[in-house]
Amino acid sequence: MTRQRKMTDSNIPYEENVISKEKLKKETINKLTSYHSWRNNKNHKITTIYYSFSQSYSLWETDIKTQQGAPIFSFNHQQINQAKAAMQSYADVANIRFIQASGSNSANLLFLNYEKEVDNASGYAYYPNSGGFSPIWVNYARQDAPTPTITNYGGHIIIHEVGHALGLAHTHTPHGYTQQVSVMSYLPMKYSSSDDHHCYPSTPQMLDISTMQYLYGANLRTRTGATIYGFNSNSEREYFSAYNNHDELIFCVWDAGGIDTFDFSGYQQNQKINLNELSFSDIGGLKGNVSIAADVIIENAIGGSGNDDIRGNSVDNKLTGRLGADQLWGGGGNNTFVYISDSDSLTTAADIIHDFKVNNDKIDLSSLLSEDCDIQLVDKFTFGKINDQVEIMQIFDEDIDITYLLIDLNNNLHENDMMIKLTGKHQLTLNNFIVSPILAA
Repeated sequence: MTRQRKMTDSNIPYEENVISKEKLKKETINKLTSYHSWRNNKNHKITTIYYSFSQSYSLWETDIKTQQGAPIFSFNHQQINQAKAAMQSYADVANIRFIQASGSNSANLLFLNYEKEVDNASGYAYYPNSGGFSPIWVNYARQDAPTPTITNYGGHIIIHEVGHALGLAHTHTPHGYTQQVSVMSYLPMKYSSSDDHHCYPSTPQMLDISTMQYLYGANLRTRTGATIYGFNSNSEREYFSAYNNHDELIFCVWDAGGIDTFDFSGYQQNQKINLNELSFSDIGGLKGNVSIAADVIIENAIGGSGNDDIRGNSVDNKLTGRLGADQLWGGGGNNTFVYISDSDSLTTAADIIHDFKVNNDKIDLSSLLSEDCDIQLVDKFTFGKINDQVEIMQIFDEDIDITYLLIDLNNNLHENDMMIKLTGKHQLTLNNFIVSPILAA
């Protein structure tokens, strides 16, 4: 059962890493599950769950009327679409599949509306049970219930109640978790500084994913290719896709493999992008709204036009800050810092790479250079003397422990077209630069 709560009461602070992996896997999951599931085997077979939007259960209709004191009626078209999206989001993370029942008598889940203004509840659902039937009821009188979307309260009611019907328990009491880590919580997460701006998670969150995988096993078939999340998304999921600067993304990523990318290039706000598992990112003007589930590796990140903070993980990362004065941390692995335009790191708004490793890392300038250009490391620029020569000058400032890379792309009258800062003293060689698209591929 879920009840409507006002988002304005939340003063819960954003934490970069809310819960440790050890606690998540060894302690929390056992506390957050209801210990009920539809799984009837202990092997790796997929659990099949049948659902229906029919209201032809006469026996249950009587029972529902008795409990709620209100007549029941079918989901509308928008509710049906949102229910299917919610089920898909659970099937993506766990080893389950949903099939629409051909006849109502074969369904495990039945979606129904009831309407009761005086009822404080927004919905009800049964846990999985030996009877094989768990109706899900939504109070049509509640906020946004007739018009659910992936981020409003109507959509939250559905994904919350589906969670109960799959075996997920509440997470707000006694554990105190917020909706930032679980759709099963009543405690709101304030993703925005505006008191009248209320958003809800579009997908199962970090704790929900781990608990679902504890109950049913992980879905290791989900997005095993090169998946892009955010702008230019190929995820085939609306809740992972952004199309303009005003789109609000609130999701936790489960991804089973491939070389994957967080692309938040269309946002103008300052962002914090963290590629580590169990971490949170501030995306598109919201706070702590994008997270990464346990055991998930996202390799690449693309920032927007603000001053972004981008942090890689322990694998080989490709980090693209784009416009603005960005702060970049590659982390472990052999990392590549990518520049698409000369305006990506200007003298007046230069990027800072904080942990550049000369023996491992590279700076990719291939998008800026012609195929027949010559690149040279120089002690002094030679303006206008050599055609098609790109020159890079390195200067170390001992007082602030910064190495400056001054890049002249066209030998014009300007001293340099780009500037990139590296913390610490470095002496780069040509091997640290990617100048050909073939080498960058």
